[in-house]
Amino acid sequence: MSLNLDTRQRAMLAEMGVRVWSPAQAPEAVAVAESPASLPRQRLEPAAPAVPAAPTAPVAPTASVVLRPLPEGLAQMDWSSLQAAAASCQACGLCEGRQHNLFANRSWTEGERVSWLIVGDAPSQAEDLAGQAFVGDEGVLLDAMLQALGLSRSGANSPVLITSAVKCHPSANRNPAPEEIAHCQAYLKRQIELLQPQVVLAMGRFAAQALLHGSMGEAATQPLGKLRGQVHAAHGTQVVVSYHPTYLLRSPSDKAKAWADLCLAKSLVQG
Repeated sequence: MSLNLDTRQRAMLAEMGVRVWSPAQAPEAVAVAESPASLPRQRLEPAAPAVPAAPTAPVAPTASVVLRPLPEGLAQMDWSSLQAAAASCQACGLCEGRQHNLFANRSWTEGERVSWLIVGDAPSQAEDLAGQAFVGDEGVLLDAMLQALGLSRSGANSPVLITSAVKCHPSANRNPAPEEIAHCQAYLKRQIELLQPQVVLAMGRFAAQALLHGSMGEAATQPLGKLRGQVHAAHGTQVVVSYHPTYLLRSPSDKAKAWADLCLAKSLVQG
């Protein structure tokens, strides 16, 4: 005689340590039970009609970049005039959404020696709100990289000055258009002429494009990996290309390459 226990009851007894005997099932019974003929036939439901895919919303075409003339006399301006012109610049549409103009991280007076000019890409939203390039985690990383070289971007007598290739933040987290990079490059060119740094460190592909397009043309748009590791020239100054700190946070394996770029730039300053 065997107990007719369901699965739940057997599990409860097993938890209490009670072993329940049950007769072994005959092989024939197993075969019969697993025979397809013994299984109840499933009712074949008619296939549901295919639901047409929802139409994809059309992608709005990219608005054409409207460029207006740059301030007159920009190529002859001194530092303070250039900074004021950049702050009030309306030569492209980027001025409409900016909070700050990222002209430089500190003031500069004529005759002051600047060994390093670090050029970043277009300002992010966080940089636009802070009014300073390289903030947050990317700023912490950059400061650590500079400290490893015995440098600092803070302090009135720092040999490091930081600017951006594009001075205003492109809204909607988009990349700056090539026309915007080329238009804003006039400010960067005049900054280099005034500062006459010993080396320019371009951190990011837009910074590299802004600096090298004049001498390299379309070759300046090739991947950063092909631009780094060598010395370029722009506006009479030596240029070293490296990765942006934001990229290095996503790809820490390339930090060794960035360190090699910094050492290359340092050798130019020392030499």
